[in-house]
Amino acid sequence: MKKILLLAALIMMGQTVVFAQKEKAVKETDVPVRYVKDFQNQARDAQNVAWFMALDSSAYTAQFTTPEGDLQAIHFTSKATETRYFIEEKYTPHAIQDTVANHYPKHKINQVYIRNLKGKMTYQVRIAQMKGFLFWKKEANVKILSFETNGKMIEAIDEL
Repeated sequence: MKKILLLAALIMMGQTVVFAQKEKAVKETDVPVRYVKDFQNQARDAQNVAWFMALDSSAYTAQFTTPEGDLQAIHFTSKATETRYFIEEKYTPHAIQDTVANHYPKHKINQVYIRNLKGKMTYQVRIAQMKGFLFWKKEANVKILSFETNGKMIEAIDEL
């Protein structure tokens, strides 16, 4: 039964795999004015703002802390804007932790956030394998996993 479920999950993930892109830090002056204005309207009290740009310049992200100390981000593309509410791994639902442990036993969760895109909330989990020796470790086989709020996995995305 486990093999059938694993095979079904792999087929589902194989059909929905897309590629996430890495980002690089940029100055606010390098961000399109419309994104900066949208950000300022949505997060008036943001603190410690850092801007990032997708390597192909297709998306920009403003990462910041709220006055309460919570980490958030707003991700801008030409098609949509999404808000990301970062949460500590210890607050990740058990169904998500179990799915990662069962399907990706060699991976470690290193980032979890709740994603609000056009009013639809999902969990996004960034996982990676750590390769190397002692102090010379680097991430390998990085994936972004999407989950419904009930813990059901939607898709797996390979990060470039």
